[in-house]
Amino acid sequence: MKPKKLKFKTGLAFIFSFLLSSCNYNPFSLDPFHLFESGDSNNSVRDIGGSPSNGARDIYNSADLTDLCVDHDICQPSYDELPDNFIQTDNQETLDATICNFDYNPNLISTFVLNQVDGSVNGLTLLLSKEDLFFLAWVSVRMQINPYFLMGVMSQESSGNCAAVSSSNGEGCFQITNTFGQAQLNDSYPDRVESWFWSSRSGSYYDDSFFEDPTSYFGTTPDSDQFRLTIDPTSQTIDGTDVSSVVNFHFGIIASALYYRWQEYLLYNSYESIRSTASDIFQSNDGKANWQAAAYNGGAYGAAQAIESNGADFLSAMSSETQTYAPNVVDYCHEYQAGALTYSATYTEDDIKSLIDLLTQTYPSSLGIDWTAVKDDIHQTFFSDGTTQLTFVDDIKAVIYVISTNVPELAPEWPAEDSI
Repeated sequence: MKPKKLKFKTGLAFIFSFLLSSCNYNPFSLDPFHLFESGDSNNSVRDIGGSPSNGARDIYNSADLTDLCVDHDICQPSYDELPDNFIQTDNQETLDATICNFDYNPNLISTFVLNQVDGSVNGLTLLLSKEDLFFLAWVSVRMQINPYFLMGVMSQESSGNCAAVSSSNGEGCFQITNTFGQAQLNDSYPDRVESWFWSSRSGSYYDDSFFEDPTSYFGTTPDSDQFRLTIDPTSQTIDGTDVSSVVNFHFGIIASALYYRWQEYLLYNSYESIRSTASDIFQSNDGKANWQAAAYNGGAYGAAQAIESNGADFLSAMSSETQTYAPNVVDYCHEYQAGALTYSATYTEDDIKSLIDLLTQTYPSSLGIDWTAVKDDIHQTFFSDGTTQLTFVDDIKAVIYVISTNVPELAPEWPAEDSI
């Protein structure tokens, strides 16, 4: 992620082992017109597929997965949300692999089916652990971002190696810069990221020894370096070396999602004269994905100004690096969407508790969240009836809903109004 021009002020050791299995199970492989039962509400999940647990089915029958705020006076923004013409989810289900939407509507179907490529893309065999899958779904559902787009960004930025550090101070799998990226996150989401650590590292990758062993983490040995979690994500230093929080996958993917939300709201609110042009771009195939990727790489202000000067041909007004970067992200997105296999994982109650522990690390203690109560809510909703495990495909959206709606402080975040 390249430095951004700032408009306003700048500013466990634990792991559980598992075997990530890939299989051909896919709720869409059966008759797509008769597999599903409809939800009861126009604002609830449209189709319930697969075999969700009892707790998940109850949620899918009644909940709106696009509304994760339990108290609108506390967790809704003080400004208008994006209008429909800034959002494009056509062809999301059944998936059209030739189109990379940026936006994602979790209400279209209850299952979280994530296609997996049988082999490599551009020489990269991207691995995703059950922890990675959870946090990919976490930001996709909450921020309504196409998970394949995020996989494309991760692949283009770091080839899935969170030890990566660029000469532009980008760190981690999503290359959040410890300069302007840090400053913009502090400016736009001050309460959310106040406890995150930052280094001043540039150009030199973090040592392999700082990270959990990849073979133990993934249950298989990756073909290339794919480090994801440091040996202590809660520490500012490892072996006397400063380490940014975003080097850990769960911090990095959350940071990138926060950044993407800021970018689109900045465009909508600070560039009113080009709203119509931007809307036309966003409604075109790959349009919003290309713009969001270009803004992430070349700067949100520069990408907005490129629309001002060149309209739909905005990429031609940006740097040669960005002109290559954005299409590459979209190409990765297409390839991952076309995967013939499906990622799958199962989660026991202890697994979910461990994921919540990872999530806890990303929130400041000043918010006063009772994480024990969150775990109790998970138990009562999913495991009190004797259920022993949940699945990624069938249940993960419901798990995210329960966590996100426990208290207003766990609702999806909005950028500060003075930053957009």
